[in-house]
Amino acid sequence: MCYNPTVSITTALVEWTLGVIIPFKYPKNRTRFFSSTLMFFLGLYQFTEFMFCKTNQADLWMRIGFMAYSVLPAIGLHTTLYYFKIKFNLFWIYIIPTIYIIGAGMAEKFVIEGKCHDIFVTARNIFSNVISPFSSVRFGIYSAYYFSFILIACIIGIRAYMKEKNQRKQKALLAFPTAVFLMSFPTFILTVMFPALNVQFPSVLCHFGLLLALMIFVGARWEDEMQLGK
Repeated sequence: MCYNPTVSITTALVEWTLGVIIPFKYPKNRTRFFSSTLMFFLGLYQFTEFMFCKTNQADLWMRIGFMAYSVLPAIGLHTTLYYFKIKFNLFWIYIIPTIYIIGAGMAEKFVIEGKCHDIFVTARNIFSNVISPFSSVRFGIYSAYYFSFILIACIIGIRAYMKEKNQRKQKALLAFPTAVFLMSFPTFILTVMFPALNVQFPSVLCHFGLLLALMIFVGARWEDEMQLGK
């Protein structure tokens, strides 16, 4: 078994385990079920990497993997809005990932390139294959959705943190922005320093997703402690 599948399946099991533990261990946490859902999709992507490398069904597992990581920003923003009781039409949160997920499911030739390396997985699909004005727009919309939703969720959390005077609440509010930073910053550094990794972006991102999972777990504990301390 090569290094990458071992890391992928181990990470998936850790994330799924944390996702199961959170609702039961921290029942006072308002976003415990959201956190578990996020953990499930993080783990699902890792599992698809494992299956991609260990089976001959690359097309199937790359489709499922794309679907899994495509919904993560929407869940993250939904969780943030729910936590801060910000009313927003969920249609506009999930419409973009839904369209791309349906597109991935219906595309006749979804996989452009797929290779399992010693460390990362190279995964190129029709949505990342920019060869025409239409494909450029399609890729641009997807990229804008992915990073803008993460950025908005972080900004909401940071603004709430800056306004909050209670130190215990501040710690809980800072959990999500910190988690996103721990996942995204190393990924961006790697993809900038090593341009060849750009085609492996989802793989790199989700390996650092374990940091996100651990921080979400810690944040759930802080939130539960804050609720008990009221």
